Amino acid sequence: MFSVGLKKNIPGVFDFDLPKPAIERADEALVRLKASGICGSDKSLYYNNIVDAPAQEEFLILGHEGYGVVEEVGKDVKEFKPGDIVVPTARRGCGICTACRNHQSDYCYTGLYKERGLHKLHGFLTEYIVEHERHLVHLPAALAQIGVWVEPMSIVMKAIEQMQLIQRRVPFSCPHPDHGWDTEGWGGCKKGIVIGAGPLGFLATAVLAYHGMELYNVEIVPQDNIKVQIIKELGARYLDGKAFTPQQVARGIDRIDLIFEASGASKLAIDYIPAMSRNAIYLMTGIPRVSGRNEEFDADLLLRQIVRQNQVIIGTVNGNRTHFEKAVAMIEKIEKKYDKILSRAITHRFPLREYQKAFDLKDQNQLKVVLEI
Repeated sequence: MFSVGLKKNIPGVFDFDLPKPAIERADEALVRLKASGICGSDKSLYYNNIVDAPAQEEFLILGHEGYGVVEEVGKDVKEFKPGDIVVPTARRGCGICTACRNHQSDYCYTGLYKERGLHKLHGFLTEYIVEHERHLVHLPAALAQIGVWVEPMSIVMKAIEQMQLIQRRVPFSCPHPDHGWDTEGWGGCKKGIVIGAGPLGFLATAVLAYHGMELYNVEIVPQDNIKVQIIKELGARYLDGKAFTPQQVARGIDRIDLIFEASGASKLAIDYIPAMSRNAIYLMTGIPRVSGRNEEFDADLLLRQIVRQNQVIIGTVNGNRTHFEKAVAMIEKIEKKYDKILSRAITHRFPLREYQKAFDLKDQNQLKVVLEI
């Protein structure tokens, strides 16, 4: 099988010829992969030659945003049949802790989990994989061309799930019956900032806009960039991070109920904490590389604000199968409401054999890059 990945201690991205896997257990399925997205995590591994390979191996096949078609199933597989379009989840639990044993590997206590294409498990930039059926999620045929959005959307769905759970702690700020947490329009009467308009920031903006939240998106790209055009289509207002400081942004918005950080820019993330309003929540999803860089801020003022104003700051990562299923449902809704916006947000597609072009793409007007298998 033609496969693409990294080699330990050798900079670059490479292709490999691997044997086709075979079903070994009765509860497994053979999946013919069709495409996988490239995200910031993949490029970070590539640029920094970070190769967390499977045990006893010197290479890692990349890709954690894939989808494919079931070709064969074991005799005990109940949920899937040949021809089904599926999205495989990314993380595999440790099998030890309470979270993983209850199918919530995104909350793994031991840190001994594995992740497809990222951490000790080969990914989806290959032709075939074999998966246990519990790691597969159905994808409607109408969404097949945008299946690469499911994995990143699962991260957004988990983050918003956490926000809804936590924010039930305070009396609802709006008495409108259509804006309660259990309604489709729960975002009504609320204002939020999304930091970053890359794939994750775009998806967060799309979900929050769908639910009625008044949104502001912070990025540092020109007004004619596709990222700006796309978030404006969702009804969000664009704020140029080079033109406005967090303090200016906070003064211009009378109340900020939610900040969704999706940039991985640590200084910017910290600088926006003072912009939070009373009882607000801050969701952090960006993961910067450790650089040893030090930043200065008034720690006393920050702690005083968080405590006295009942604010919550939460980090959230990954998503379990439930979040993947919610992601599929949300993608279907957003694609319908916003005129196939998720299809249009895939700006570049390359065949797998042109992987080098995809990984080295310098086009500033890109949003989502996909390798087709």
